Amino acid sequence: MTSTASTPSTARSKTLRLTAIGVAATGLCLAGAGMVATANPASAFGQAVGTAVHAAGVDWSDMPAGYTQAQYEAFWAAEYSGEDLAELQELWSLGETETKSRAGQMLLDGEALPFAPGTYTTPELPADEQAAITAFFDAGYSSEDVETLNDLWDTEHVETKVRAGQMILDGEELPLGDADTATSAAG
Repeated sequence: MTSTASTPSTARSKTLRLTAIGVAATGLCLAGAGMVATANPASAFGQAVGTAVHAAGVDWSDMPAGYTQAQYEAFWAAEYSGEDLAELQELWSLGETETKSRAGQMLLDGEALPFAPGTYTTPELPADEQAAITAFFDAGYSSEDVETLNDLWDTEHVETKVRAGQMILDGEELPLGDADTATSAAG
């Protein structure tokens, strides 16, 4: 019967390997948390990550370079919407962060933005239209079916879904056949 005893160098090798794996895993976790936190630095999670890394002695900003917490808060506190942000991005030909930074600074400086908050906000649909859209998808129709009906009726997505859903609620048949046939024909 032979027995292999662990030598000190083998034990040290395992310890170093496990330590390296631990350090790498910790680094990946911190990097992932940092990416999530920078996606929404003002969120509770973003602020918690920022506080934790500062407490650990890491010089890390919650906000992207050139973009301050004050600018972020000024933009959203003014009640601009995501749609307003997209319109400003297009108007100024800037990325999202640069647009919020510029708009936020303008607001902090007392300057007016090119339009009032909520100008480009999509209004909420009335309850009957929401019910019609829900009926359309609950009946098993798909976004491909919406495209087909858009072309057939020469309508836009929302109008198409409302019209088709109302037809379903009224017991009418869509010009697609039943949902199973329409979806399988499109695929």
